[in-house]
Amino acid sequence: MKPVSFLGRFLATVERYGLLPQGSRVLVAVSGGPDSVCLLDLLRVVARRLELQLQAFHLNHRLRPTAARDERFVRRLCAEWGVQLTVVRSNVAAYARRHHLGLEAAGRELRSYHLERIAQREGCDRIALGHTADDNLETMLLNLARGAGGRGLSGIPVMRGKIVRPLIDIERAGIVNHLRARKVAWVEDESNRDLRFRRNRVRQELVPLLKRVSPAVVQNARRAAELLADEDRFLDGLAQEALKRLAISRRNRVLIDSRKFTAYNICLRRRMLRQLFPTLNANDVERVIRLSEARVAGRLVLSAGIRVQVQEGVIQFCQPAQE
Repeated sequence: MKPVSFLGRFLATVERYGLLPQGSRVLVAVSGGPDSVCLLDLLRVVARRLELQLQAFHLNHRLRPTAARDERFVRRLCAEWGVQLTVVRSNVAAYARRHHLGLEAAGRELRSYHLERIAQREGCDRIALGHTADDNLETMLLNLARGAGGRGLSGIPVMRGKIVRPLIDIERAGIVNHLRARKVAWVEDESNRDLRFRRNRVRQELVPLLKRVSPAVVQNARRAAELLADEDRFLDGLAQEALKRLAISRRNRVLIDSRKFTAYNICLRRRMLRQLFPTLNANDVERVIRLSEARVAGRLVLSAGIRVQVQEGVIQFCQPAQE
């Protein structure tokens, strides 16, 4: 069998998941690193075939002295390739302090906010991110370490809303080889070597150990993530159907028959609660589960600000923001 080319593997992911419908307007997040540069390059190659309209976005996070260098590089690259570019300069460190977040989380939040805002302004159908199969493995390991459930262990979603990840089946080593073969430059983020960041410790210390145990661990993790994601979607569907039968909405309140609710498998009960109120954390969900199983009247005020009352066989949820 003839080996599939690098471009062929990219297109296979795009087609399998329907990531880039014909004629899409695509906003591409470009940091200047190898993954995002490779993504923009591949999208340029297939743009005519898929009738894509490409735009790029770069966030200058002002965290490193080389941040200005990265911005200049992305500006030159997009000018050379004829891709319209929007640059946002944001003080990520100040945002992190203000919102009590780590630098990584703050950077993700700001990037997501600006990507969504610009995509809406420019009428983009898709937002393309350069996450790879290696990123997926790292995310699965980090989520495992924090005790995540099936959804967290399913890794990085290939598609969520407008956001698509066309490189998710491709390993980082292949990306570097592709760029070198095409003589395309990129910039290196020196913070990727900083072991103060958890992801870097996983990338530089844990993943190499796993590769010695199983050289195919990156692709094996992608396969496991797909299986878990399929099961997650199936269980979500069951939870949605159960909610249609159980939940009654009245203004700012949701009422559920507690006896019927507790008759469902606990996996579905957890999903029903998260679907009703996505802001609930894991502890909130378990507190509601225990209260519903107690078969006695009781009340809770959850961290998300939602009030819960169980009385006469009915669970009542009330969101204070809507009172």
